[in-house]
Amino acid sequence: MIRNGVLIELRHAVKRLRGARALHYSLRLLFRPTFSEDGLRTIHNADFTRDPAFLAAYKAAEGRQPGTDMRWRMHVTLWAAQQAMRLPGDFVECGVNRGYLAASIIQYVKFAECHGRNFYLFDTFHGLVWDRVSERDKAAHFNEYQDVYQEVVEAFASFNNVIVVRGVVPDSLSTMKIERVAYLSIDMNCAEPERDAMEYFWPKMTPGGLIVIDDYGFSGHEYQKELADQFAAKRGVQILSLPTGQGLIQKV
Repeated sequence: MIRNGVLIELRHAVKRLRGARALHYSLRLLFRPTFSEDGLRTIHNADFTRDPAFLAAYKAAEGRQPGTDMRWRMHVTLWAAQQAMRLPGDFVECGVNRGYLAASIIQYVKFAECHGRNFYLFDTFHGLVWDRVSERDKAAHFNEYQDVYQEVVEAFASFNNVIVVRGVVPDSLSTMKIERVAYLSIDMNCAEPERDAMEYFWPKMTPGGLIVIDDYGFSGHEYQKELADQFAAKRGVQILSLPTGQGLIQKV
């Protein structure tokens, strides 16, 4: 019988062979991933998926849109929202659909208990406005949307500080009196309205405030990334590209 110490030394010796480490990780990634979902597969730690607070938030999200399966993206938005809770300012989501992520955030940060802070949900609630969609955007869009406005209004009706705003972004943004923003989510699957929303809210962002761009790194959404990069460069900030496909900006 080979002792454990010998096995460990043998394993390390094999890893030192040319190409062996890459092969080792490739095999682990193929056969023993810790997480595989939403275009992201890894062997790294994913124990947040078992955290009780995360599970409660995930359950709230599933109540809005079952089977969406984007837990690591949700993990990012929950982290950003939790950081934003330390700052003054409202929360804003541009691109809501049925309110999957908004529901998870409200549960995770206990938004109903926040006083003097609102969560604004901006959307058409019936999908894209095609005359606002550029030719470069159209290749990325294959989702079919339903009119979910009344459904979303009813879902969040019990929260006095959650405000559902129906309209076309950026036109609808000025209908609400929002002075400071600590958290901004951008997920409209449409490059120019996304850029316009960031330009509108940037002067209102609290220093340290966070913007999560949902589709920043996704295949087929290159025009969204291009305009987001131009937006950031003009303001002297960088976008953190995440393996989830999201982008993260912090106001400095």
